[in-house]
Amino acid sequence: MYDTLRNIAKSSVPGGALTLLNKGATHLNRLVTEDPFVDDGPELIVHCCHHRSGTVWFTRVLSTVARQYGLHFQLGEQEALESSTEVFLQDHSRIDRSALPPYRGSHMIRDPRDMVVSGYHYHLWTEEEWARVPQDEYDGKSFQEALNEVGKKQGMILEMERFCREDLQDMLRWNYDDPAFLELKYEDVIADEASYFDALFRHYGFHEEAVEAGLEIAEYYSFQNVSGRSFGDVEEQSHLRSGRTSQWEDHFDEELKARFKELAGDAAVRLGYEEDNNW
Repeated sequence: MYDTLRNIAKSSVPGGALTLLNKGATHLNRLVTEDPFVDDGPELIVHCCHHRSGTVWFTRVLSTVARQYGLHFQLGEQEALESSTEVFLQDHSRIDRSALPPYRGSHMIRDPRDMVVSGYHYHLWTEEEWARVPQDEYDGKSFQEALNEVGKKQGMILEMERFCREDLQDMLRWNYDDPAFLELKYEDVIADEASYFDALFRHYGFHEEAVEAGLEIAEYYSFQNVSGRSFGDVEEQSHLRSGRTSQWEDHFDEELKARFKELAGDAAVRLGYEEDNNW
C-alpha cells in the first residue's frame, strides 16, 4: 500500500488533482476503518518540531497514519487550522495551546549545533522561497546567494547567525513541562525508531492494532528505506543528507565553537545536550 502512495506522490499528477485524490482516499478510509484510539481519543493530535529536526520524516509518517484511518491531516500555521483537522503538524513549534481543542501532542528537538550544520548544507541549494528573496542584510543578495558566495566557515557563521536569531529561540521558548506533549530528541528517535514510535502512538492513545500499523508505516519511512543509504552516507542536495548525529564535531573548529557560544549562550546545556558550556 505504501509503495502505491509513494508512486502517486512522485507522479506528475497536478497538485490540485493529487489533493483531491488524497482527500478521497482519506474519506473512503474513514468509512471503512475503525478509528485508532482506545477510547474516544483527543480531538486533535499535534506534533511540533523545528526546521531541520525531522519535519519531512514526521510529515510522511503522520500524514500516512492519518490517511489510513481517515483522519484529516494538516501542516501549517495554527492561524489556518481548520476545524475538521484531527492531526496537525507545526514545523516551527509556534502554537497557542490555550486556543487548541483538547489535544495530545509530541514535540521533537535536535542538537542545535547539528541543526546549524544541516541547515547550512540544505540552504545552499533549497528551493524554499524565503531563502531566495533579496535582503538588505546581505547587501541585496538572498540568504542562499550569500551562503554560496563565501567559504564553508563563513557560511557556517551566517547560518549560525540566522539560526540563533530564529529557530533556536523557538526551541528555547517552548514549554517542556506540558504532560500532554511527549518530548522527543531526534538523536534518540533515529537511534531506536521502533521504541520511540511505539511510545509516540501509545501516548496519542492508539489501540494495539493501530500502534502496530503505525510502526509499520514508521519503518517504511525510516532513513534507510527512504534514502537507500546507511546513516552517515552523505548525499548532497537531499532532504536526508546524512542522518548521522553529532555531525557538528566534524565541522566546528575552535573559532566556530566560540562563535556559537557567543550567539547561543548556554543553549546546548539548557536543551540537554551538554552538562556545561566547556565543550
